Amino acid sequence: MLIHSVENIHKWDQYTIDNEPIASIDLMERASQSLVDYLLTDYPDIHKFTVVCGPGNNGGDGLAIARLLRENE
Repeated sequence: MLIHSVENIHKWDQYTIDNEPIASIDLMERASQSLVDYLLTDYPDIHKFTVVCGPGNNGGDGLAIARLLRENE
């Protein structure tokens, strides 16, 4: 898995918000759902995940991911 820099992710987020009719909160929800879909598809035998948020203003993403995982229990 390739990990991108915070700066690049912020640029991609801003580009998407500026060029697609989507609000920041909806973009966060869409990204969170994509990650949850990946986890549930690629790791079907794992039934418990730990969500950890580091620096970079990603607490909302972590909360959305944890909520979506919880909804899929």
